[in-house]
This record gives sequence, C-alpha cells and structure tokens, in this order.
Amino acid sequence: MNGFLDFIKDTPTAFHAANKCANVLKENGYKELAESSEWKLEAGGKYFFTRNNSSVYAFVIPSDLKELSFNITAAHLDSPTFKLKPNFTLDLGNYIKLNTEVYGGPIFMSWLDRPLNIAGRVLIREDNRTITTKLLSFNRAICMIPNCSIHYNRELNKGYAFNPQNEMLPILTDDRNNSDLLALIAKELNVEKGAIISYDLYLALLDRGMLVGPKKEFVMAPQIDNLECSYGLLKSLLQATPAAGTINVMCLFDNEEIGSGTRQGAASMVLADLLERITLSLGLSKEEYKRSLASSFIISADNAQGYHPSYAGKYDPTNACYMNEGIVIKNAARGSYTTDALSAAVFIRLCGRSGARYQLNTNRSDVPGGSTLGAISQSKVSIPSVDIGLAQIAMHSAYETAGAKDLEDLVKAITEFYQTHIHIPSDGTIEF
Repeated sequence: MNGFLDFIKDTPTAFHAANKCANVLKENGYKELAESSEWKLEAGGKYFFTRNNSSVYAFVIPSDLKELSFNITAAHLDSPTFKLKPNFTLDLGNYIKLNTEVYGGPIFMSWLDRPLNIAGRVLIREDNRTITTKLLSFNRAICMIPNCSIHYNRELNKGYAFNPQNEMLPILTDDRNNSDLLALIAKELNVEKGAIISYDLYLALLDRGMLVGPKKEFVMAPQIDNLECSYGLLKSLLQATPAAGTINVMCLFDNEEIGSGTRQGAASMVLADLLERITLSLGLSKEEYKRSLASSFIISADNAQGYHPSYAGKYDPTNACYMNEGIVIKNAARGSYTTDALSAAVFIRLCGRSGARYQLNTNRSDVPGGSTLGAISQSKVSIPSVDIGLAQIAMHSAYETAGAKDLEDLVKAITEFYQTHIHIPSDGTIEF
C-alpha cells in the first residue's frame, strides 16, 4: 500500500498519472511507440504509447504466437475535480477568484476549506514550427474555496445546494499586484509568459494520502477512484510472466468521469485500433484477427461502492460489498456492468488460482448505479468482459476512503490473469 501512496503523491491529474506510468514502463524495458509511426513489433517485445498525454496503452507480445488471443485490462486515470476556464481570472475588486467549471461529479462540500494546488498541462510555443507540452504542478497551496460561516447560513447543516458558479470558485489572492496566474505558471515552468498558448489546468488536493486506523486498515487519499485500480493493473502487468499465445494489454483511459466520449476515452476506437494494429504488424490475416478476438477476455477495473455503516439503507441487503473483504465482482441486470455468469466464472476461477479474495455485489433494485469502462469498451470490441473493482466509501469526495488490504488481492488476481492463456473453443465453453 505504501507503493500506491507514493504513486498518488506524483499524480495530481490524469496527465501526471499517464506520465508516471509511462516512466515506470520505460524503466521496465517497454518501448514507447508513436501512433503516427509504423509499428514493427517483434515476438517477446514490450511496448506502450500514450494518447493526449492523459491515457496509456501497454502490451506484451508473447514469444509463442500460436493460437493468439488478448488478455485485456482497463481502468481510468481521471477523477472528479474542477477545471480552470480559458479566461480564468475573475476580478472582484478586493479579491481575485479563479473561474472554474465542474469536471465529473465531485462532492462539492468536500472541496471546501482545503489548501488547493493547481496542476495539469501547458502547451508551449518552442519555435515557429513546434508546440510542446509541459506538465505543471505547483505542489503548494495556490488557492482555496472557503465555506460560508454558519452565522450567515443557518441552513448549512440541514442540506445545502452549492451553486458551482457562485460558491465553488476558488480565491487566488487579495493582492492585485500579484494576481497574474499565467505569469506564475510561466515562472514555474521557466518559460516566457508569451510562449504559453493554451492549457488544461485543474484543482488538486495537496494532502496526497495516508493510512488510517489502529492497525492502518484503511487508506484515505484523493483520486482513489480510480488510481487504485490503475496502479494495481500496472503493477500486475510488470510482474506477470506472459503465457504462450497470449498478448497482454493494459488500457488506462481518460475521461471516464465525463462519459468516455473523447478520443482518449473508452468510447473511442483506441482499443479496437490497438488490437488490429498489433495483429497487422505481426502479419496476421483478418480471419486470424477475428479468431483471436473470439478467445480474448476483458477485465474492467473501476472501484465499487462499499458499504457505509451510516447509510445502511442505500445498499442491497444480500449483495453489499465491504472494504478489506476482497475484489468486488459487479453485477447489474440492465447491462450497465458486463459481468454475466460466464465472465464471472472465469474471474472467480482466477481468484481461486491466485488466492485472491472476492465478493459479489449488486445495487439495490431502486438504485440504478453507474456504467463502467467494460460496457463502453465492449460496444467497440465484442469480447467477453467482467466488471470488478475495490470497495471504497465517500466515492467522488475530494478525499476518499478504501480498505488497505484489497489492493493486494487485485494484484494477485490480475497477475494470474496475465499469466493465463484463455481459449474459447465453442460458445459457453472456456478452457484455461
């Protein structure tokens, strides 16, 4: 769990998370590819590429290319927050505020009265032909969103609807002479202010997490949803020994929190294009490509709504999931999760082989829940899929809580998956 906390410290945005993953992959012998270049893949090779600087796709080619299939995992690197608008300076006379908009579905009140960092990416003009990307994180308190005092809002503890345009805009400073945030950004990046062309900047928490409890049984941190699963998939990919005939693939998408509809999101063609490019580079025919898909499998990993003892009525009476009781296998009759009896059987067997604990979860019948990467990815590539996650509470809070023991189970199960060759000889029959 300490490794995960170290990961969280370096990843205030999806851009930083993708960069962190890319550096770790390079350190472990993965070769970086460019989507715009020809791919010359080799048996036994390890490769990755990034898209939009905010998503990562890594894969390992086995030495034995007979009866090829894909073992695919998916998670996402983004989390709910607030994004700075293009013209972000809001001069109110005595105070300078930052004009932001909501990204995803954050719990507004959890962002109040916290020292806040600003982080993201900045596009810089290098010369007349070249634009480059630089990552930014001040790594110090730059702004804050103060609450209203209870004396001026007596209804605050009775439930209050915060207006994101009026009450959720952070205060930058009361010093008009030092209110030029772009100048601060230029200084931080050691570039001329005039070289800054555009940016994607977000609010981020400075407190990057800790273990909590008498025996450190919980972890509290920002962005647990879904950096915990992303970290677990990456760790599993690196330590697994690929099975013969199995191409291991890890997809860490972006923009899941806003519907995945971007070119780096799960609703894009990035996964389908990746699988096709791999097979074409290896010299496979279209028939061989389609056959390989028929024996492939996707594990979509996105954290689950763990049982909260203060809100017991929100959970199904027989299918709730709990922190520190293993991986959650998500089920939904309406198909918002891809798990069915077949895919659940595969994952349960993988858990049994690896010694990973698991639990089954379904929402209350009057609580629909959300959709995940599995259902979105499956709409682009028709492959059997299971939706899993790790139980957490306070999901989408600025500071979330999860069990400290469950990540180990995830790594066990995903490592076993990456070391297993799956073959589907006929509909309803799986061999591995």
